Amino acid sequence: MPTAFVSASFAHKDALAPSLNAIRQALESADVHAHIFVEAYTFAPDDQRAMMAATQADLRAADLLVAEITHKAIGVGIEIGFAAALGLPIIYARHADAEPSTTVGGLATHTIVYHSPADLRDQLAAALADLPG
Repeated sequence: MPTAFVSASFAHKDALAPSLNAIRQALESADVHAHIFVEAYTFAPDDQRAMMAATQADLRAADLLVAEITHKAIGVGIEIGFAAALGLPIIYARHADAEPSTTVGGLATHTIVYHSPADLRDQLAAALADLPG
């Protein structure tokens, strides 16, 4: 089963919970394992090396990256850059009220601008269907 590394702001993970759940639902419906990094691990502030080692290993094991960037975050940007360097497809999602990222937009295979978690789920399902393989 392919794996999607799901990237999102750790500081806003509670506010993003409905969107992350919609991403999980769309991925599972497409038979893609959702590896939501901010839910998979808890790191202490001084565990930055372990956190980045896990990030790199998990991205190397992934088949694509789904980046929810309604709330911009440096870590998400690093994950997107690493995914791009690995040649992974990148699906960029943000709420319609959020400021767009031209940097991420320039790397993304697909861009999703959504109005609700259900809209995100439906648009992500369509984007997944468009991916090769």
